[in-house]
Amino acid sequence: MSLTLATLGSIIAYLTNLIIIIPLVFGLGIPLVNIDKPLRQKIGFTLVITFISFIVFILTVITAISFNFDKYVFPGLLVGIAGILILGINGLLIETIKLNLKTIALTFVLSGLSLPVWIILTENVLPTTMTKIELVRQFGVMLFWMTMTTIGICFAIKKNKLTL
Repeated sequence: MSLTLATLGSIIAYLTNLIIIIPLVFGLGIPLVNIDKPLRQKIGFTLVITFISFIVFILTVITAISFNFDKYVFPGLLVGIAGILILGINGLLIETIKLNLKTIALTFVLSGLSLPVWIILTENVLPTTMTKIELVRQFGVMLFWMTMTTIGICFAIKKNKLTL
């Protein structure tokens, strides 16, 4: 659901030139599926998670633009920390998402590797015809980061055990 919403947000952002739509729509995915509360609480928790995810996203972009270090390590650390923060807010407000060292480390590694891997893919692996597509060029890295962060968060979701 999160990836579908992130893709939808990217397409809407591309068509409207409103980049802020991407983190807002992406932030809805995990809470909508995983919060098992009455509707009023679900809406409240979803809005809080979406707002904090949006703030994390904006602060990460501003920080990345403000500091001009190398193109792999610093940005990788930055997006890795952003992934942990998004995992953290989801884990604090959603009962089925369990925070522990393993899920935090996995989310950090997956999120943190997303930007360096994307750079390597676009510079060395993907065909130039694909990297010249405006949608891919503008929003591909965000979608890749959201995908990797969502995978990390999925490992933190406690699986329901079936009882007979």
